[in-house]
This record gives sequence, structure tokens and C-alpha cells, in this order.
Amino acid sequence: MKFRQKIVLFLVIVVVDLILCGVTLRMWKGEDGEKDFKGDVYHERNKEERESGEQEKRNGRKEREVAVGKSDMVREKETDMRKYVALTFDDGPNSRYTKPLLDGLRERGIRASFFLVGECIDGKEDLVKQMAEDGHLIGVHCMTHKDLTKEPLSDAKKEICETGEKIRAVTGVMPEYVRPPYGSWNAKLEEAVDMIPVFWDVDSIDWRLKNTEKVTAKVLKDTEDGDIILMHDEFRTSVEAALRIIDNLTAKGYTFVTVDELMVD
Repeated sequence: MKFRQKIVLFLVIVVVDLILCGVTLRMWKGEDGEKDFKGDVYHERNKEERESGEQEKRNGRKEREVAVGKSDMVREKETDMRKYVALTFDDGPNSRYTKPLLDGLRERGIRASFFLVGECIDGKEDLVKQMAEDGHLIGVHCMTHKDLTKEPLSDAKKEICETGEKIRAVTGVMPEYVRPPYGSWNAKLEEAVDMIPVFWDVDSIDWRLKNTEKVTAKVLKDTEDGDIILMHDEFRTSVEAALRIIDNLTAKGYTFVTVDELMVD
């Protein structure tokens, strides 16, 4: 009996151990499952947070892009509201009046366009240099102020090209623009001369009026956005009128440009 009891007791102990091991194993698996569950929740939450953060960044970028777009549109509208005009001077340089005109333009930060007579350049190279240094456009008028359409084509071309060479000798740059005297130009000259002809919209007739107030009033009355104004820098009244015109038109919102800028726009 004692032997059998020992056997039974042994079996009971084995069964109890197995039961205890099973319970322990189930508890261990339960903890791991809980850990896995918590880990999944944690990772899912992190994923949501990351996605939310990325979405906020995208939204922020879009808002900034919209703001930049609106800012660009505002700037474009402001630019579109500007009025442009080009002030041009023929028949110079003049030994008495071109210098005070250039100084007045420099003082106001205004750039203009000068169409020079070749025979007037000699001895006034410093004035031409100042034109170039101050950013004015320098073009050709002609050598001796002739109606080029009434000259033989070869002579007319010579009038233009020789003046261009005189200007290049001073500035180092060959002019690209020509203002034909009296505005006289034709298809033959267009073909023969590799320069762009420049005409005008507003004629100040300053050479005829020779009166500061009358010249100023005429130009202010006739000028509109995009106009090229014709004047001459060989009369005191023209220089005085030009500076008054600049001050008046600037106050009215006009921006002064050179003819190449106006023609490109």
C-alpha cells in the first residue's frame, strides 16, 4: 500500500505541476498579447499623429502659397496701374543748355533719351559721357540735320552711320536707335540702316513756342500713358519746361523711362 500511495502521490504532484505550468504559460502569453496590443495602439497613434502633422504642414504650405500668390497679384496690379512716358531731346548736345538739363535729370533720378547731331558732338564729349554715365539712352539724329528722305540713299546712310561712330568713339557703344529729322523715314532707309527708328506721340513744339509756361502746358495737356514726348535741349525755355513737366507728371503717377524700355513694353 505504501508503494501505491507513493505512486499516486507522485502522479498528483506531476498533475499539479502541469496545471501550474499551464496557468503560468497562459499568463505569460496574456502579458505578451497585452504588450502587442499596447504596442499596436502606440504605433497607430504615432502614425495618426505623424499624418496629422504632415497634413498641417501641407495646409501651412498651401496657405503660404496662397498668401504669396495674392501678394504677387497685388504687386502685378500695382505695376499695371503705373503710367509710363519717355522724354526725348533732339539736336544736342548744346554747350549752354544740355549741362543744366542733365544736372536737373540727375537730381530727380530721371533717365531720358537723347538723339544727337554728329557735328554738335565735337568739343562736347564730356556731355555725351555724362549722358552715358547717368543711364540715358543715346541715339542718332544725323550729322547735319537734313531731311534724309530727300538725300541720295548713300548720303543719308552716311549721315546716320558717321554720327553713330562719333557716339561710339565717346561711349564705346554703337547706338541702336535713330530719330530721323522731321520724322522723315522710308522703306529704303529702313532696309539700308541697321537701326530702329524712333518717332513721337507728343510734339512740344518748343522750338516754335520758346516759352516755358506754354511748352509746359501743352505737354501736360497732350500727354497720356505710353507716350513719347519730343523736345529739344538747345533752348533755355525747353530745359526749364522739361524739368517742370517731369515734376508735374511724376506727381500724377507717371514713371519716366527711356524709349527702348517703352518700345519693348
